[in-house]
Amino acid sequence: FSITFMNLFGAFPLEIKIMLKKLIIAILIIALSLFFLLNLESAISVILGALCVILGIIFSVPIAYRKKDNNASKIVVDALKAEIVKIIIVVILLWLVFKFYAELVPLALIFGLAIAAIFSGLALSKNR
Repeated sequence: FSITFMNLFGAFPLEIKIMLKKLIIAILIIALSLFFLLNLESAISVILGALCVILGIIFSVPIAYRKKDNNASKIVVDALKAEIVKIIIVVILLWLVFKFYAELVPLALIFGLAIAAIFSGLALSKNR
């Protein structure tokens, strides 16, 4: 019963799989560093901030990467739909984190959110 990370997202494009793997590793390193430098709450807040973006990406990728007929307007519409889905998911998850996690460190949450957003932007802007 061994499931590798790459098999979890089998239908995802390769650049998304690579980006998610690097992002998760980076966030875990940052969270571990914050745990030792500050406290557990800061580490959890960073992870939760990044998790909001990661889940937004996971739910929006199937919309953005639908089969296309080389129709420019369909490509743009799908990209916009995916972005709207991602934004809605991120906002809902952030609201849930602020509502239910009492020990939240807001600056660490925003830092995790920013790191995840930067990573995802870099991965999607790279030409392979």
